[in-house]
Amino acid sequence: MNTPHVPQTPGRPYEQIRKEFAEHPLRRSEVPVEHFVSPPLPTLRWGVPGFAVFASPALRRPRQPLQVDTPDRWWALAAGGGAVLVYATTRALPLASGASGGPVTVAPTGRPISALREDQRLLENLLDRCLPDFFAANSGDPGDRAELASMLPLLLAPELTPWARDLTPDFFSWLER
Repeated sequence: MNTPHVPQTPGRPYEQIRKEFAEHPLRRSEVPVEHFVSPPLPTLRWGVPGFAVFASPALRRPRQPLQVDTPDRWWALAAGGGAVLVYATTRALPLASGASGGPVTVAPTGRPISALREDQRLLENLLDRCLPDFFAANSGDPGDRAELASMLPLLLAPELTPWARDLTPDFFSWLER
C-alpha cells in the first residue's frame, strides 16, 4: 500500500539540534578542530526537512576578533532523526556558484555573556515556534518570520550571512516572504 510522503518535522528543540551537530561523528572525524562551524539552519533543499551547516578555516587569537575564511566544507542532517543527507567539500561541490568572499573578520558584539545567552535562548524559542511552518511549507505568522529574520544576526554574525544564504536559500526566501 502506497502512502503519501509526509515530511517529518524535527520534533526536537533547536537547542538539541545544535548539540547533535556539535557531537555528530561527522563533525569529529571530518572537520579540523580549529574550523569555525556555523549554527545549523533549516532547509528543504534536499527534499526532506533538514539542517545544514558550513565549516571554515578560522583564526582565533586572544583579544583579537575571529577571522573566518571561505567555507571549505558543508553538510546537512535530516531533521527527523539526524541521518546525513549530504556532506561535501567546496572543491567538489560549492555552496553556490561563485560563493567566495573570505577571509572575513567577525566583529565582537561587546555584549556580556549573560546577555548573549539570553539572546540564544530567545532565538531558540522563536525557531522552535517557526520551524514547523517552514518544514510544512506554510507561510507561518508574518510577525514571527520578521522577528526571526531580525534576530538571526544573534545566531549568525552578519559577516557570515552570505555563506548561510548560499547554503539555505529556501530558508532565507521563506523568511523574506
